Amino acid sequence: MKTTLILLTCYVLAALLLLTRVVPNQFVRFKILNRFRKVFQTFSSPVTSVITVFLLSFLLSAGISSFKKPIPRIHDEFSYLLAADTISQGRLTNPTHPFWKHFESFHIIHQPTYASKYPVGQGLFLALGQVLTGHPIVGAWLSVALACAAICWMLHAWVPPRWAFAGGLLSALHPIILLWGQNYWGGAVAMLGGALLFGALRRLIKHPYSGTALILGTGLLILSVSRPFEGFLTAVSAAVILMIWMIKQTEFSKMVLVRSILFPLGFTSLCIVGIIAFYNDQVTGSSFRFPYQVHEETYSQTPLFLWGTPRDANVANPHLRKFQSEWSYEMYQRQQELSGYWDTVSIKISRLLGNLIVFPLGVFLLIIPWIIKERWGCIAVTIVLLISFIDLFGATFFQPHYLAPVIPLVFFILIQGARQWRVAWWQDRNQGPVLVFGLGLIFVAMSFTKIWLFTSTPELPAQYPIALQRSELIEQLKQNQKKDLVFVKYSDDHDPHFEWIYNRANIDDAEVVWAHVLDEESNKKLREYFSDRQVWIINADDKQVKLKAFLQNSLDTKPNETRPKDSGSSTFETTPNQR
Repeated sequence: MKTTLILLTCYVLAALLLLTRVVPNQFVRFKILNRFRKVFQTFSSPVTSVITVFLLSFLLSAGISSFKKPIPRIHDEFSYLLAADTISQGRLTNPTHPFWKHFESFHIIHQPTYASKYPVGQGLFLALGQVLTGHPIVGAWLSVALACAAICWMLHAWVPPRWAFAGGLLSALHPIILLWGQNYWGGAVAMLGGALLFGALRRLIKHPYSGTALILGTGLLILSVSRPFEGFLTAVSAAVILMIWMIKQTEFSKMVLVRSILFPLGFTSLCIVGIIAFYNDQVTGSSFRFPYQVHEETYSQTPLFLWGTPRDANVANPHLRKFQSEWSYEMYQRQQELSGYWDTVSIKISRLLGNLIVFPLGVFLLIIPWIIKERWGCIAVTIVLLISFIDLFGATFFQPHYLAPVIPLVFFILIQGARQWRVAWWQDRNQGPVLVFGLGLIFVAMSFTKIWLFTSTPELPAQYPIALQRSELIEQLKQNQKKDLVFVKYSDDHDPHFEWIYNRANIDDAEVVWAHVLDEESNKKLREYFSDRQVWIINADDKQVKLKAFLQNSLDTKPNETRPKDSGSSTFETTPNQR
C-alpha cells in the first residue's frame, strides 16, 4: 500500500511538472492558483482561521467515530477512562475497595487510593465529554479540535496569515492527529499545551503583555498535567529562549519586562506547583509523590530510561507480574545490548516518521538546510531534534504522542519547508506554487485514504477483537434486571496485553464488575459482598468467550440450561445463580 502511494505521488509530481511546462504559465498561475489563494485570504484572518480549523477538526472526529465506534482496547485507555469517571463524579480519586486485589489492573493504583497512575490532563477532557454528553470520546474530539485551532493561532505569530491557516488545516487533516480523537490515551492535550506555549512565546518577544504571559503559563499548566517529562524539556527550551531575549533586548525597560512577563509567569508557576501538589496529596497522601511514582514502585521493575537500574517488584498478581517481568523487562534488556538497542531505536524512528511525517510532507523536510538559515527555523529544528533524541535514544518505551508538546513546531517546520519550496523550485516563479499545491492535494488524498482504511478494517489493531467482545458482553449484561459480577479466568499462557479487568470509579455502584479469580476463600467473600448480583465466570482465552454461571464452592460451571438473547460473538452459556 505504501509503495503504491509513493509511486502515485511521483506520478502526480511528474504530471504537475509537465503541466507547468506544457500549459501556459499565465493560466496555471493566475487562473487556478489565484482562486485558491483568494479562498485562503478570505479565511486567513486570525479569528476566522482558528474557528474554521476548530470546526473542521471537531466535525471530522465526530464523523469518523460515527463510522467506527471508539472502543477502548489498550491498557492506557482504561486507566484514562478511570480518571475521567472519577472526575466526572466530582472526585480526584477513589477510596481503596476492601476487595481491591480482585480488581488490580494495568496503569492503576489501589493503594493508598484507587486511581489512574497518569497525570490528570487527559482525564479532565474525557470527563468533560462524559459530563456534557455521556460519552468520554467527545472530550477527545474537543481536545484534538482545540489543539489544531491552537496550532493555527500559534502559526499566526510565526508565519504570514494564509500560511498559518494552511498549517492549521494541515494539523486538522493529519491522519495520526485525527486518530488521537478516536482513542482515549491522548496526545492532543499536550499538543494544545505546546501550541499555546510557543504561540505566546513569539508574541511576548514581539510585544511584552501580561495577558500573553498568562497564555504561556496556561500552556505550561497543560503540559505539566499531560506530558510532564517532555513538557518540562519543552518549557526549559522556551525559558532559555525567553531569558536570552530579555538579556539582549534594549527596546523595553526592565520594569516593563518584570510587570508584563516575570510577574505573570511567576504567578502561574506557583499555581502549577500548588495544583500538582494538591492533586498528589489527594491521591497518594503526599504532595511530593506522584501517582505514577507510586505505581512504578508497586508494580514495575523496568526503569523508564535505559540508564536506570531495574527494581525488584514483588507483584502478587501473576497476570500483572508476567507483563512486568516478561514483556516490559525484556524490552529494557533487549536495549542493553548494542544490536538490540539499534534495532529498537530504528523501530522507534520508523514508528515516529511513519505516523507523523505522511509521505508528501517529508518532501518539505528535504529543504531543512534552507530552513535553519532563518533564526526561528533553526530554533524550532533544534528543539524538536533535542527532545526527540532524548525520547528515541534514552527512553525505554516510545510512542509518537510522547512528542506531542513539540509537534506544533513540526508543523511550523513543514510550513516553512513549503514556503521555501514555493519560492525555490527551482528559481522558477511558476513551478514552485504548483508543486506545493499538488503536494497539498496528495496529502489530503493520503490522509483520507488512511482514515478510510482505519474505519473499514475492524480487526486492527490486535487488541480490537478482544475489546469488541468485552464491549458486547457489557451491553448484553446491561439487559438483565440485576447487576452483575464477572470473574475472569486466564490461562497460564495468556497474553497480558489482552486485558479484561477494568472497572468504574465507583465499583460498588457499577452495573458490571470485573474481578480476578483468586483463591476459593477470597472468591467466596467477594460473592458474599456482592450478594445482590448475578455471578458469572469467563475464560478470557477461549476463542469464543462465554459467560457461565459461577458455582457456590468451585470454579466449575453448570451445564447448559438456557441461552438468553445473544447479539454478538460473546455469548451467555447459562442462567446464573439468583442471589
